[in-house]
Amino acid sequence: MTLDTVPCVHLSHGGGLQGRLDHGVAVFRGVPYAQAPQGALRFLAPRPAPAWSGLREAMAFAPVPPQWPRGGGARARPLGGPDCLAVNVWTPEPRAGANLPVMVWIPGGGFLRGGASDPLYDGASFARKGIVFVSLQYRLGVDGFMHFGGEAPANRGLLDLLAALRWVREHIAAFGGDAGRVTVFGQSAGAGAITCLMGMPAAQGLFQRAILQSPSVACQTVEEATVVRTAVAQLLGVAPTLAALGAAPPADVLFAVHRLAEDAALRDQHGISRRNVFPLRPVIDSQVLAQAPLAALQRQWSDPSRPPLQVLVGSNAEEMRLYHVPGGAIDRVTDEQVTAFMRDTGLPPAARQAYAALPACEGGAHAGEMLCAMQSDYYYRVPARRIAALAVANRLPVHRYELEWRSPQCSGQLGAAHGVDLPFVFDRLATSTGRELTGDAPPQPLADAMHGAWADFVVQGDPGWPEHGPGTPWMQFFDDLGWCGPAPASGTLDAWNGVL
Repeated sequence: MTLDTVPCVHLSHGGGLQGRLDHGVAVFRGVPYAQAPQGALRFLAPRPAPAWSGLREAMAFAPVPPQWPRGGGARARPLGGPDCLAVNVWTPEPRAGANLPVMVWIPGGGFLRGGASDPLYDGASFARKGIVFVSLQYRLGVDGFMHFGGEAPANRGLLDLLAALRWVREHIAAFGGDAGRVTVFGQSAGAGAITCLMGMPAAQGLFQRAILQSPSVACQTVEEATVVRTAVAQLLGVAPTLAALGAAPPADVLFAVHRLAEDAALRDQHGISRRNVFPLRPVIDSQVLAQAPLAALQRQWSDPSRPPLQVLVGSNAEEMRLYHVPGGAIDRVTDEQVTAFMRDTGLPPAARQAYAALPACEGGAHAGEMLCAMQSDYYYRVPARRIAALAVANRLPVHRYELEWRSPQCSGQLGAAHGVDLPFVFDRLATSTGRELTGDAPPQPLADAMHGAWADFVVQGDPGWPEHGPGTPWMQFFDDLGWCGPAPASGTLDAWNGVL
């Protein structure tokens, strides 16, 4: 392929896509995998995108799913649009028969925000390593995850992901990919969504490897989801029904959910459990999600007829500093908030002693540091540990890691926070989001190590360190020099045994 070539591919339904060549990598953006969920389709399961004839331009990203901007006030404007169910593909060989490994990125954002068009998520670096890279979008917030009982399908965002992965299975060969060598990977809510998918019978066989970065696996019961629906309806002044919420101005709905996400006191006022930071989550509805994700994994992985799967899973050492440090919230936390979080999550009172022993907690006197450490474990580090343990117990190959590198942002206080791993994994340190997370002089050797390890796992199933298993409980950790190998797990994680 020469620099002046316009890359084109032809899909199985006969229609073609015209992409763009970017420094030797063919890029196809904004390819629909489902119809726009608007009008009568807004709260339905996704429907396949209609086929077309001839060539269709694929040079611009689709709009992000409708969302309120992070930190935006009442005068902000919502982002995105309903025509958001699309994939983007980066490939070094846009031709059938190349049979390259495939990597599918599911972005996070608390099931409320995010999208695949952030420059941080550019897949060209992975494509240059011989990988067909796919990023995708799915419905968020009320449209994707509000539970309406029998009035609408549950977990519509997860159903979108299933539809996107089926699109990959059907069409990725045209881009040079091998549908039998698919790795899904995601961070935060994206990794939590993958955890849900791994336990769903409908997703079996759609991917063969999974990379889970800071998996957020906490889901809602139907009762908890009903509380959230009622709270949103009360903020809007409408009935908590599909008809009423669907008729409310979309911007008002987005802002109501944003208020609940940003204001813990408002969540308390409406009786929303402190188990979840964000108000809308996947719901254990007994149909799409038959069980909580970890219980579903145990059921699925204990089945000897399960399809083969390899897992890479890990987290960052100080996840919740992303939420507590900017703006100084960590210094306003009270001991009563720590106690309430322990009560709502079921953490036994005796566990406080383990957290009080952490250097940052100053013998238990610093409530903010204690809550930050507890939430880091509960939301991200313990789920990563449990997923690895379930894989080992069911004889699935699994590799573990933890990011120890501390970001200098926020006057050196941001630390190894949630999301700090992303610029290194994508090797996109110079992007605006990358600089926001890691500062102006992040260590390139760390990016080389993490990006290379992720690519090696996709290509050959081995990131470069021993598997985590009964005989070799290895957890690779990463610092400013790259990987520096095995790190002891924090003793605070044991406090959650039998809780999550």
